[in-house]
Amino acid sequence: MTAGAATHERERIQADVGQRLGRWARSAVVYGVVVALLAVAVGEWLDVSPPAAYGLCSACHGRDLADWVVNHAEGKNLFVTAAGAGWPLLTVVGVVIGSFLAARRNSEYASINLGGNVRQFAFGAVVMGAALFVGGCPTRILIRTGYGDLAGLLALGGVATGIVIATLSMRWVARR
Repeated sequence: MTAGAATHERERIQADVGQRLGRWARSAVVYGVVVALLAVAVGEWLDVSPPAAYGLCSACHGRDLADWVVNHAEGKNLFVTAAGAGWPLLTVVGVVIGSFLAARRNSEYASINLGGNVRQFAFGAVVMGAALFVGGCPTRILIRTGYGDLAGLLALGGVATGIVIATLSMRWVARR
Protein backbone atom coordinates (compact mmCIF):
# COMPACT_ATOMS: atom_id res chain seq x y z
CA MET A 1 0.00 0.00 0.00
CA THR A 2 1.42 3.32 -1.01
CA ALA A 3 1.30 6.52 1.01
CA GLY A 4 -1.26 7.97 -1.41
CA ALA A 5 -3.57 4.95 -0.99
CA ALA A 6 -3.35 5.18 2.80
CA THR A 7 -4.20 8.89 2.67
CA HIS A 8 -7.25 8.22 0.48
CA GLU A 9 -8.38 5.45 2.82
CA ARG A 10 -7.99 7.74 5.85
CA GLU A 11 -9.95 10.52 4.08
CA ARG A 12 -12.72 8.06 3.19
CA ILE A 13 -12.99 6.88 6.81
CA GLN A 14 -13.06 10.47 8.09
CA ALA A 15 -15.78 11.38 5.59
CA ASP A 16 -17.80 8.31 6.64
CA VAL A 17 -17.46 9.25 10.32
CA GLY A 18 -18.46 12.83 9.46
CA GLN A 19 -21.59 11.61 7.68
CA ARG A 20 -22.54 9.38 10.62
CA LEU A 21 -22.05 12.22 13.10
CA GLY A 22 -24.12 14.48 10.85
CA ARG A 23 -26.98 11.98 10.96
CA TRP A 24 -26.62 11.60 14.73
CA ALA A 25 -26.78 15.36 15.21
CA ARG A 26 -30.27 15.30 13.63
CA SER A 27 -31.39 12.29 15.66
CA ALA A 28 -34.22 12.43 18.19
CA VAL A 29 -31.96 10.49 20.57
CA VAL A 30 -29.40 13.30 20.57
CA TYR A 31 -32.11 15.88 21.14
CA GLY A 32 -33.50 13.79 24.00
CA VAL A 33 -30.08 13.50 25.65
CA VAL A 34 -29.46 17.25 25.29
CA VAL A 35 -32.87 18.11 26.76
CA ALA A 36 -32.36 15.63 29.61
CA LEU A 37 -28.99 17.18 30.44
CA LEU A 38 -30.53 20.67 30.33
CA ALA A 39 -33.34 19.49 32.62
CA VAL A 40 -30.77 18.17 35.11
CA ALA A 41 -28.87 21.48 34.98
CA VAL A 42 -32.05 23.51 35.48
CA GLY A 43 -33.10 21.26 38.36
CA GLU A 44 -29.72 21.57 40.02
CA TRP A 45 -28.97 25.27 39.59
CA LEU A 46 -32.43 26.84 39.50
CA ASP A 47 -33.99 24.63 42.21
CA VAL A 48 -36.70 23.29 39.92
CA SER A 49 -37.72 19.95 41.38
CA PRO A 50 -40.89 18.31 40.08
CA PRO A 51 -42.63 15.75 42.26
CA ALA A 52 -41.99 12.08 41.64
CA ALA A 53 -43.68 10.70 38.50
CA TYR A 54 -44.60 14.14 37.20
CA GLY A 55 -43.44 13.15 33.73
CA LEU A 56 -44.35 14.97 30.54
CA CYS A 57 -48.06 15.65 30.73
CA SER A 58 -49.79 18.08 28.41
CA ALA A 59 -52.79 18.26 30.73
CA CYS A 60 -50.99 18.90 34.03
CA HIS A 61 -48.26 21.10 32.61
CA GLY A 62 -50.75 23.10 30.54
CA ARG A 63 -52.95 23.61 33.61
CA ASP A 64 -49.96 24.66 35.72
CA LEU A 65 -48.72 27.07 33.03
CA ALA A 66 -52.16 28.68 32.71
CA ASP A 67 -52.57 28.88 36.49
CA TRP A 68 -49.07 30.34 36.93
CA VAL A 69 -49.76 33.03 34.33
CA VAL A 70 -53.12 33.92 35.92
CA ASN A 71 -51.58 33.97 39.41
CA HIS A 72 -48.82 36.34 38.34
CA ALA A 73 -50.87 38.52 36.00
CA GLU A 74 -54.05 38.83 38.06
CA GLY A 75 -52.78 38.21 41.57
CA LYS A 76 -55.03 35.16 42.01
CA ASN A 77 -54.25 32.14 44.13
CA LEU A 78 -54.91 29.19 41.80
CA PHE A 79 -53.34 25.80 42.54
CA VAL A 80 -49.94 25.21 40.95
CA THR A 81 -47.85 22.14 41.76
CA ALA A 82 -44.55 22.55 43.54
CA ALA A 83 -42.70 22.03 40.26
CA GLY A 84 -44.32 25.08 38.68
CA ALA A 85 -44.62 27.35 41.69
CA GLY A 86 -41.39 29.32 41.16
CA TRP A 87 -40.98 29.03 37.39
CA PRO A 88 -43.61 28.49 34.71
CA LEU A 89 -43.74 25.01 33.23
CA LEU A 90 -42.99 25.59 29.56
CA THR A 91 -43.01 21.91 28.64
CA VAL A 92 -46.13 22.13 26.49
CA VAL A 93 -44.83 25.24 24.73
CA GLY A 94 -41.51 23.50 24.10
CA VAL A 95 -43.18 20.38 22.71
CA VAL A 96 -45.35 22.42 20.34
CA ILE A 97 -42.47 24.60 19.12
CA GLY A 98 -40.11 21.62 18.83
CA SER A 99 -42.68 19.61 16.88
CA PHE A 100 -43.32 22.53 14.57
CA LEU A 101 -39.61 23.09 13.89
CA ALA A 102 -38.96 19.37 13.32
CA ALA A 103 -41.89 19.13 10.91
CA ARG A 104 -40.71 22.21 9.01
CA ARG A 105 -37.14 20.95 8.83
CA ASN A 106 -38.21 17.56 7.47
CA SER A 107 -40.81 19.03 5.07
CA GLU A 108 -43.62 17.24 6.89
CA TYR A 109 -45.56 20.31 7.98
CA ALA A 110 -49.04 20.23 6.46
CA SER A 111 -52.56 20.95 7.56
CA ILE A 112 -54.89 17.98 7.99
CA ASN A 113 -58.58 18.79 7.94
CA LEU A 114 -60.35 16.26 10.12
CA GLY A 115 -63.61 18.17 9.82
CA GLY A 116 -65.84 19.50 12.56
CA ASN A 117 -63.65 22.00 14.40
CA VAL A 118 -66.18 22.37 17.21
CA ARG A 119 -66.35 18.59 17.58
CA GLN A 120 -62.54 18.32 17.68
CA PHE A 121 -62.38 21.09 20.29
CA ALA A 122 -65.01 19.31 22.39
CA PHE A 123 -63.12 16.02 22.17
CA GLY A 124 -59.93 17.80 23.26
CA ALA A 125 -61.73 19.39 26.21
CA VAL A 126 -63.09 15.98 27.28
CA VAL A 127 -59.64 14.39 27.03
CA MET A 128 -58.02 17.21 29.03
CA GLY A 129 -60.74 17.07 31.68
CA ALA A 130 -60.44 13.30 31.99
CA ALA A 131 -56.65 13.55 32.12
CA LEU A 132 -56.77 16.09 34.93
CA PHE A 133 -59.35 14.02 36.80
CA VAL A 134 -57.37 10.81 36.74
CA GLY A 135 -53.83 12.28 36.75
CA GLY A 136 -53.38 11.92 32.99
CA CYS A 137 -49.62 11.75 32.71
CA PRO A 138 -48.80 8.33 31.18
CA THR A 139 -46.04 7.86 33.75
CA ARG A 140 -48.44 8.57 36.58
CA ILE A 141 -51.09 6.30 35.05
CA LEU A 142 -48.63 3.40 34.86
CA ILE A 143 -47.45 3.95 38.43
CA ARG A 144 -51.04 4.11 39.70
CA THR A 145 -51.88 0.94 37.76
CA GLY A 146 -48.80 -0.76 39.22
CA TYR A 147 -50.04 0.05 42.71
CA GLY A 148 -53.35 -1.60 41.88
CA ASP A 149 -55.38 1.62 41.63
CA LEU A 150 -58.62 1.03 39.70
CA ALA A 151 -58.65 4.61 38.37
CA GLY A 152 -55.14 4.08 36.96
CA LEU A 153 -56.22 0.84 35.28
CA LEU A 154 -59.31 2.50 33.78
CA ALA A 155 -57.19 5.44 32.61
CA LEU A 156 -54.66 3.10 31.00
CA GLY A 157 -57.48 1.30 29.18
CA GLY A 158 -58.94 4.66 28.14
CA VAL A 159 -55.62 5.91 26.80
CA ALA A 160 -55.08 2.68 24.85
CA THR A 161 -58.62 2.80 23.44
CA GLY A 162 -58.23 6.47 22.52
CA ILE A 163 -54.97 5.79 20.70
CA VAL A 164 -56.54 2.96 18.71
CA ILE A 165 -59.64 5.00 17.81
CA ALA A 166 -57.57 8.07 16.86
CA THR A 167 -55.23 5.99 14.69
CA LEU A 168 -58.09 4.25 12.91
CA SER A 169 -59.96 7.50 12.34
CA MET A 170 -56.88 9.26 10.96
CA ARG A 171 -56.25 6.31 8.61
CA TRP A 172 -59.87 6.44 7.50
CA VAL A 173 -59.65 10.19 6.80
CA ALA A 174 -56.37 9.73 4.92
CA ARG A 175 -57.90 7.06 2.64
CA ARG A 176 -60.83 9.26 1.57
